[in-house]
Amino acid sequence: MTLPLFRPFRRMRWLAASGIVALLLILAAAAGWIVYASWVERTPYFHDNFARGSGELYRRSWQAFGGTWQVVNGEMQNIADDRGAKLMNGYLRWRNYIVEGDVQLLGETGDAGFVLRASQEEVGVDSYHGYFAGLRDLDDTLILGRADYGWHEFRAIPFHTGVITGAWYHLKMIAYGCTIAASATAPDGETVIASVKDPQCIEEGRFGLQSYSTGAVWRNISVRPAAQADLKAIIGSQPPAGPEEPPLVPPITDLAAYQRDTAPMRRELSRHRTDLHAAPISSLRLLSPNAASRVTLEGVVTLVSPVLYVQDASGGIAIPHAQLNEPIQIGDAVEATGDAELHGFSSVLRSAAIKRLWSHASVPPVAVNAAQAASGAFDAQFIETEGRLESEEQTDLHSIVFRLSSGSQSFEAVAENPSPAATTPALAVGSLIRLRGICVADRRYTRGQIPFAMLLRSVEDVEVLEPPPWWSKQHIAESIVVLLALSFLLQMGYASMKRARLRAVIEERERLALDMHDTLSQSFAGLAFQIEGLCEEASPGSPMREELHSTLDLVRFLHTESRRNIAALRPYNLEKLGLAKALEQAAQMVVQNGSILVTMSVRGVPRPLPLRISDSLFRIGQEAIANAVRHAHPRHIHLQLTFGRPSLKLAVRDDGAGFSPDSDASGFGLRGMRQRADSLAATLRIHSSPGNGTLVTVRTRLPRSLFSTSWRRSKLNSNWRTWLHGKTV
Repeated sequence: MTLPLFRPFRRMRWLAASGIVALLLILAAAAGWIVYASWVERTPYFHDNFARGSGELYRRSWQAFGGTWQVVNGEMQNIADDRGAKLMNGYLRWRNYIVEGDVQLLGETGDAGFVLRASQEEVGVDSYHGYFAGLRDLDDTLILGRADYGWHEFRAIPFHTGVITGAWYHLKMIAYGCTIAASATAPDGETVIASVKDPQCIEEGRFGLQSYSTGAVWRNISVRPAAQADLKAIIGSQPPAGPEEPPLVPPITDLAAYQRDTAPMRRELSRHRTDLHAAPISSLRLLSPNAASRVTLEGVVTLVSPVLYVQDASGGIAIPHAQLNEPIQIGDAVEATGDAELHGFSSVLRSAAIKRLWSHASVPPVAVNAAQAASGAFDAQFIETEGRLESEEQTDLHSIVFRLSSGSQSFEAVAENPSPAATTPALAVGSLIRLRGICVADRRYTRGQIPFAMLLRSVEDVEVLEPPPWWSKQHIAESIVVLLALSFLLQMGYASMKRARLRAVIEERERLALDMHDTLSQSFAGLAFQIEGLCEEASPGSPMREELHSTLDLVRFLHTESRRNIAALRPYNLEKLGLAKALEQAAQMVVQNGSILVTMSVRGVPRPLPLRISDSLFRIGQEAIANAVRHAHPRHIHLQLTFGRPSLKLAVRDDGAGFSPDSDASGFGLRGMRQRADSLAATLRIHSSPGNGTLVTVRTRLPRSLFSTSWRRSKLNSNWRTWLHGKTV
């Protein structure tokens, strides 16, 4: 049986044991997380098939350096032909691993593939340290090389059947020790292998996707650890050559047969043609608005997704649900044939067949302001404008909406299929930003609420020009809060300083009282003792004895007055005793060994008082008691403290001789009492007349806390509502 006395100790032991167990669990979880994070950083495992809802954790870890990246239909696409666009992932501590996936080129003069063991990536051509292997359409080769902020090509192994734009190739790249190898398999089954042994190799780094001077598409990307067996499975028993040794390439023995076999799969590098019957896009405004007209036009692709937009020197046009015979990218010159429909500010080409003419014909944006864009004159065209960001919202996994304003114009910018890489600039509300995109007045995007919207190719088309001004609503609110906090702290500091000063005054009074007690009071006592001795030596009835008795009475009176002055100076520890007890003790000391009766009463609910108020009231009461004892010779002195809700009242009543307050108005004691009352903004009243005693009252307001004030108001309101309800019933 456990005694009740020991139950708290049992609870404490149980709480301590629970705390220790919780701490151990937290430490174990932290250690497990550290071990797991270290394992992830060292062990190359990765897979992403770019399907919606799959691999979102991997998706967020991509980091883009240039390019226009988007995920469409389970494929990662770079639809811009930037020079050296990179999309990176993985960890810098990955060493021996294989990257594998499918690659498709969209252009005819560039290359695309995988990056391994990369670090220190930046935007720009070959701006990183690492290895690259990819397909190059210009000379139909599998290339392998190293980038060190410059390109050093190790191998360029040709395909007998060529590299076909728009066809899927299975590309595999491995890094094991200082051996780097790659293999690419064409749609017809042809496999090309390139390998190299780099004596001064890069030993670790992350992986990525890269395209140069072309758009490209990737799918089914996977990374796994590599072993010696994996390297042999790719390069066979042939040892890899050094960086400067020529590769072993199977020669083309029959050029005629090679040309005959590859003719159906190869394309001409130059496909430029001019259709004399192609109509300028602006001329479509002259067509009949009541019927669709079959037209052919030529232009440059300015946007691929979510709608294909084509622009020429005269204007732009939207081509929804275009029929594509081959993949296209931004910057491709195309020929489009379809049914033109006249819309509010521009035309739309329906059921259009698209034929690519050539690549690398990018259109620069037209710099306009928001008012010009709102006029509709630049509908369906690639523009550049500026605005203040009001809000940013990600509607789903495939759309980001920026709401902006410029002057009196409001508009929106929409980034469909945004890049999965975390490269969105840090956009704070109120920032001045510059955007590049397609200006559209379609109600699908404006919803009849804004004059125009912009379709961004990617979030990389957003550039921050200026941070938000410091006088934003949030900053103003924060400044007000800080100022209020500072004013509160200053008020507390001022009150603390006044309290410290008052405490110093009280301590000085205490010191003076002790000094007077040790010097003046003791001297009067000693002097009285000596005079008494002289009186005893003097002969009875002699004039000397009478003079000594008179002197002794004077010394005794001075001794009594000194004790009263000492009692007036001592603070009686107001903070510990309280005002009522301190006043009562002070009065008892003044009338000590006398016949005056002192009583004390307290009304209301006592509560702690500020030292400034309690000290001033104590001095006023002390002076009133001393005046009554000195001048009125009362038989009874009554002290009363009344605590009210808003105020405190002190009353000192005696039944002595009384006096006329007007006749003694200039007395030092009364002036001191009035000055102390004025320092508290208190009301001092003196009621007295000869023969009727004296009543001194002082009333002052007490400081109230916000909580008590609010509680009282709510209680009063509740009582008022109850009273009203009772009256109405």
